[in-house]
Amino acid sequence: MRDLKNIKTGKSRDSNQISGLVIFILIVLGILFVSGEKLLNRVFDRNLVIQKDLAEERYYSTYLTSENIFSDWNPEKSKESGSGPEVVGTSAVLVDINTGEILFEKNAYEQKPIASLVKIMTAVVALEHKNLDEEIIISPQASEIGENVMGISAGEVYTLEEMLYGLMLNSGNDAAYAIAEGVAGDVDTFVKWMNIKAEEINLSDSFFGGPSGLYGGTYSTAIDLVKLSYYAMKKETFREIVKTYELEFPYSEKHKYIYLWNQTNLLTTYPGVAGIKTGYTEDAGLCLVTYAENEGRELIGVILNSIDRKGDMILVLDYGFQLLGVTVEHHLLDY
Repeated sequence: MRDLKNIKTGKSRDSNQISGLVIFILIVLGILFVSGEKLLNRVFDRNLVIQKDLAEERYYSTYLTSENIFSDWNPEKSKESGSGPEVVGTSAVLVDINTGEILFEKNAYEQKPIASLVKIMTAVVALEHKNLDEEIIISPQASEIGENVMGISAGEVYTLEEMLYGLMLNSGNDAAYAIAEGVAGDVDTFVKWMNIKAEEINLSDSFFGGPSGLYGGTYSTAIDLVKLSYYAMKKETFREIVKTYELEFPYSEKHKYIYLWNQTNLLTTYPGVAGIKTGYTEDAGLCLVTYAENEGRELIGVILNSIDRKGDMILVLDYGFQLLGVTVEHHLLDY
């Protein structure tokens, strides 16, 4: 019996030693796993920093203009403005760009999805990093982007200028992605450039998640969109593009016949309107940015998340010009 007890005790002691060894190994493995995970995270974070640095390096090295790339233009509330018109859009603003005065605003600092208004930034970045006559070969990926389209096909070749007309007139999502690829080499890099530009021109409440606005991840405010539009409209090429109502590209050996028409729905109806961009997604609602000039007074208005962007913008423009002593005659609200 004594020998049997000793045997049992020995087995128990061996089992305890094995259990202790297993626990020790598990602890060591746990420490290694946590350390390894932290190391991988550090490597991953470092790679992100490197990618960002490379994107920024390419961004600044490909600038085409010696103009000031920064802007500290910040509109301020006018002391003369009253309560303003009743608009159905959940966010709106109207600014006298000659003075920087905000003539009307409604939730102008609230972040909202902006749909195709993002293409204003797409055009700005493209204009600052590629010559208008440089050619872009359309990739299969870009040609397959749907919804509003320019109508390009894989393998076709267009100049950047042609692509910008397709971007801003037809609101071509396919054009947006083709421009991103053609200007920056890939879409991800181009999107990084969009956000660098946003920081440069003080769009502090905006983030750009893609070049078209078709997909989520992009947000801005009405006031930031005024700042962006003001910056864009200082570019002569941009002004020429957004005030164009229709345009044809004849058939050539490089691409098919293309017909474009401007979807900015006050361009040919409200006196003095000269662009600039519409937008719509289910999340963003109907959106509109409009530039108008009458009697030397220049206004930029923004309507976000509306069910009647045209009616809202007419009310806002009428209010602003009247506030400035300018009478604009039209019958657009005569029902």
